[in-house]
Amino acid sequence: MRLSEGPYKGDNIAVIRTNAMKFLANYFPKGSCDKMFFCFPDPHFKKHNWRRRIINDPLMSLYAYVLKPGGLLYTVTDVEDLHIWMRDCGERQHELFERVTDAEL
Repeated sequence: MRLSEGPYKGDNIAVIRTNAMKFLANYFPKGSCDKMFFCFPDPHFKKHNWRRRIINDPLMSLYAYVLKPGGLLYTVTDVEDLHIWMRDCGERQHELFERVTDAEL
């Protein structure tokens, strides 16, 4: 990544390294994010560690809180089981999220 010299300086982007499970709502007010990206999160393969996954049912409501209406939550993984898990979490939270078609992306 390189700092842009043009009109798009990237002054509206941030990367925060923190425990989102505890502190996300402290950084972002309600409805303040257009998009959230979860790129290659730790899959926590062992079943007793699934509660530590960054995409889970309790956290989906927190993500819905900080996203604007119509906001997008992107997930990227190279682990098929984790992809299915994250997709299913969104579908279980159907009153908060709806799946976006590939054409809309």
